Amino acid sequence: MSRGYFLLIVLCVLGIYVLLLNLSVIKGNKFTVLRQVCSILLIFSITRYMTLVAYGDHLEFSTLMKLRYFYFATSIGLTIPTASALWYITPLYREKIKYPYYLLCFLPWILFYTYLIVRQPTQIIQGSRYGYVLQLTGSFPLYLSIVQGSFIAVIIVLSIIGLVRYKNIQLRVEYIILILAQITLILDGLGYYIGGARVFPSFTASEILGFAAIYYTFKVPIIEIKGIQSN
Repeated sequence: MSRGYFLLIVLCVLGIYVLLLNLSVIKGNKFTVLRQVCSILLIFSITRYMTLVAYGDHLEFSTLMKLRYFYFATSIGLTIPTASALWYITPLYREKIKYPYYLLCFLPWILFYTYLIVRQPTQIIQGSRYGYVLQLTGSFPLYLSIVQGSFIAVIIVLSIIGLVRYKNIQLRVEYIILILAQITLILDGLGYYIGGARVFPSFTASEILGFAAIYYTFKVPIIEIKGIQSN
C-alpha cells in the first residue's frame, strides 16, 4: 500500500466518522423536514468516502463505473446541509421564512448538483500516484467552479449578515466557523486549478472541515429569538 493511498484511507475514515457524528446530532433536531433532508444527504455523503477508497484500489473498470454516481455525492451532501445549518442557527431566517421555502431558494444549485450526479459528464482516469480518479469532462469543471463559488458567496454573505446583526457570542462563533469552512473550500478549489500531483483527491480534507462545522452548529443548543441582542 502506497503512502498516499494510506493517507486517503485515513481521511475517508475520518470523514465517515464526522458524518456519523452529524447524523447522531441531527436525529434529535426538532425541525422534521430539515432533519429528514439532512439525514438523507449526510448518509449519501458517506458513500463518497467509500467510493474514494474503492477508486484508490485497482478494481475492475465495470465496478468503478457503477460507483461513479457516489464520487461527487458531497457536492449536494455538503452544500445543502451547510445552508440548512445556517438557517437553523439564525433567528432572523427562522422567523422570516419556513425551512421548505428557504430550501427552494437553493433550487438552482440543487438542480445542478443533481444533474451532475445523475448524468455523469465524467471520465475515469489513472491517478497520478495510485488507483483511479473520476474527472469532469468538457466545460463542467468550469461550471462546477462557478456554481460552487456562487454558493460559497451566498453562504458567506448570509453568515456575515448574522454576524453583524447579533451580538450573541455563541452565534458569532458559529458564523465564523461556517465562514472559515467556506474559505477552506475556496483555497482547496484554487489548489485544484494550480495543478500538480496531489497526495489525495481535491476537497477531501476541506469537505471534512465543512462537515465538522455543520456538526458544531447542530450540536450547540438552538438560540431562540427572545433575549438575543441585535445591533
